[in-house]
Amino acid sequence: MTIPASSSSARLDPIQGVLEILDRSSKTGTNKLGLLLTLLDLAPTLDRDDPSITRPTMAERYLEIHWEHARPYAGAGGELTLRQSSVSKRRNDGTTADDTTVMQEIHRLRKLLADRGCGNLLDKPLDVVRHSAEGSPWQQEWAEEFETALVKVRAALLKNPVDKLQNLPGDPEPFLYNVTLDESGLTLLPGVAESLTRFAGVLRPLVEFRFAQTVARINRITQPVDDVYSHLFGRDRIMPPSSMRRRLVQLQGGRCIFSGDSLPTSGGSLDHVLPWSRVHLSQIENFLMTTSSVNSKKRDSLLAPAALERWLDHVHTKSDEIRQCADDHSWPTGIDSVRRVASRIYEVLDTSTGVWDYEHGIRPLGPEGKGEVLALLR
Repeated sequence: MTIPASSSSARLDPIQGVLEILDRSSKTGTNKLGLLLTLLDLAPTLDRDDPSITRPTMAERYLEIHWEHARPYAGAGGELTLRQSSVSKRRNDGTTADDTTVMQEIHRLRKLLADRGCGNLLDKPLDVVRHSAEGSPWQQEWAEEFETALVKVRAALLKNPVDKLQNLPGDPEPFLYNVTLDESGLTLLPGVAESLTRFAGVLRPLVEFRFAQTVARINRITQPVDDVYSHLFGRDRIMPPSSMRRRLVQLQGGRCIFSGDSLPTSGGSLDHVLPWSRVHLSQIENFLMTTSSVNSKKRDSLLAPAALERWLDHVHTKSDEIRQCADDHSWPTGIDSVRRVASRIYEVLDTSTGVWDYEHGIRPLGPEGKGEVLALLR
């Protein structure tokens, strides 16, 4: 069943629609904001000819985004378990749910880890937890409980926010996706995946900050919102362990791939090749160790052709050793998926966008540069 749209309303531009959601979204919970982050994450992974998102894929990414949010927050009065909903709901069994479904399920999964003596995994990204479960004594139990969580999250997503995200004053037509409530999931409207991918570097920080504001309000936190933002979305939460970073330095021959400068054996500065502010990729191939100076100059920029070629040469030359390093640290790997996402980002990139390399700093990509990058990624 497709949700009907008003025939009298014009369709909003998708970016304008997202901004309208941010301006008018509910202040009682984070469900809609979590879905926006999910769409931003999945947009660059979608097939241009079939931009559909299955319900399992949507639920899994939605849960992954929220996973580290269950970490205790060091508030002014001690450690807090942050809620993401201010509305308590009565369950059929007579108990009360005082948080969003996804957070309830995450707390249940994290308790399972703690009960099985795996408390060291509670501060790790969900991908690392899942890799660690493979071959462990608790693998089967984890798989069953994780699937149960996904089923509940899928059901909750369809009730709210999937069917309510695009409901705005004036009753505009759907501007992000059409919803199929009784079949596979949702399909982004033409051009939406490209728009979300192109403007992710601007939209994501806005959505994340509004998310942090909402959580701070729900939990009556008086500390600066920046503290809550850092707790929920800071890069430190997905940093690989120091032993893995030292190994990456060794795989780079002890030198920065971009500048050629020596790196300390204790580890340099970890850089996300595809910036974390633009797309959340934790695969080991998206990591390079650089000097602090290089990392501060690159910041959240995409790579120019020459720098991209150096990265690709490295990950292909050292592919076996990089995968072994990932296996040794139970870290996710997958150069094909990283390349595919990179291709989608550069495909929709305006040629006037600034890209970075060590020799020239930040300069416009240009039509020729865009062609070079896409050829390298193919």
